[in-house]
Amino acid sequence: MTISRLHFLITLFAIAILCGFVDFVPNANTDQNSQMLMFRGNQYRSLSGIGTVPRHPKLLWTFKTSSILEGTKENRGVAPGTWWAGTGWTGQPAKEGDRYYVGSVDSNVYCLDARTGKQIWKYKTGHNVKCSVTVDGDRIYVGSRDNHLHCINKHDGTLVWKRRVGNDMDSSPCVIGDRIYVGSEDCFINCFSKKDGSTIWAFKTEGTCESSPCVVNDRVYASAAHGFVYCLDRMTGTLIWKYRTGDDTDSTQVYVDGRLYFGCESGKFFCIDAQTGKEIWTVKWKKGIWATPAVLDGCVYIGCADGYMRCLNANTGAELWKYKTGARVWSSAAVTDGCVVFGGGDGFLYCIDARSGKLIWRYNAGGYFLSTPCVADGQICIGNHYGFILCFMEDPQQTIFPVGIREKDDSILYDVLSGLTGFSTQ
Repeated sequence: MTISRLHFLITLFAIAILCGFVDFVPNANTDQNSQMLMFRGNQYRSLSGIGTVPRHPKLLWTFKTSSILEGTKENRGVAPGTWWAGTGWTGQPAKEGDRYYVGSVDSNVYCLDARTGKQIWKYKTGHNVKCSVTVDGDRIYVGSRDNHLHCINKHDGTLVWKRRVGNDMDSSPCVIGDRIYVGSEDCFINCFSKKDGSTIWAFKTEGTCESSPCVVNDRVYASAAHGFVYCLDRMTGTLIWKYRTGDDTDSTQVYVDGRLYFGCESGKFFCIDAQTGKEIWTVKWKKGIWATPAVLDGCVYIGCADGYMRCLNANTGAELWKYKTGARVWSSAAVTDGCVVFGGGDGFLYCIDARSGKLIWRYNAGGYFLSTPCVADGQICIGNHYGFILCFMEDPQQTIFPVGIREKDDSILYDVLSGLTGFSTQ
């Protein structure tokens, strides 16, 4: 092959990536372990965490968000006067270099110094930001309960553009080439132009779309409230197939090895064929699933409203282990470095051994978690619903100690040394 022909092919491939005709997906096995730019790491939603996990975690910093009260005009089923602070569902921070970008239900998007937790800038929307932000190039894309998708300059937090949607937006954007794929609670899966937010196509769903689109080659997968998962043509928005789940399906589809994994609010968990939409296996529990699974090394890790974090065989759905927390688990687990990291509705941040399901450590944050942790670059960053964003790192001198014996299996519980957060852990 001549040099000129090689240059031509390289240039053609680069153009294809930029235009979105060829997928480029970060690999968890690369050295790029300092960044997590979107909910679940990549367009497949399959990169839940990256790099090492602290075994002796030290609380590096905390950041206190503002707060707002629910008004009388929203009329969305939330009682007026309800206090909003911290982060919501899914609420995963994005990390790039020495910066975290995170949306808060106080209506702000924050840019924080990853080393100190100091605020670099904040951008105010018109209401809650519950979804996870997406970083792409020099821009941040994020939906808000103010019924807008916002495009923000990541360097200084200034508005580039915003576009109105018909209702709330819990879905987290997926940016491929010059297009943005995102769901909205006016019952659409949307494809917007990255340049100005204009509509390229919109597919009407049966019920609100709160899941975050999973994009694989020429297809987009997302689910909605009336119990369907949709497979659409990425370029046109044309329906290819739909699969009935039977209940509200906020859990995002995760693509691994030709299969989609996800749960729904009836407590049913699914593995289906991504090409055909045919069911491969299902399991069911007594309470619902809002979390998005992590799928790694032949295992599926999923939290449930019954308070359990479970590990399943990815091929069969057989339960390999389960760990009982003190309350519901809406947080989507980050799995990397042999650890399962997630926040509990009981106010604890948990680190579980991925192979055995045994507790490595837990941390009492003083307020319940709905959000997904960002695990990257040797740090864990997560927000709770009591107004705090917390960041942990490894400290070999940090003390962990036994706090009691679990009644059912006689295993010892270990806690990180209390009293480090600077706020009440009662």
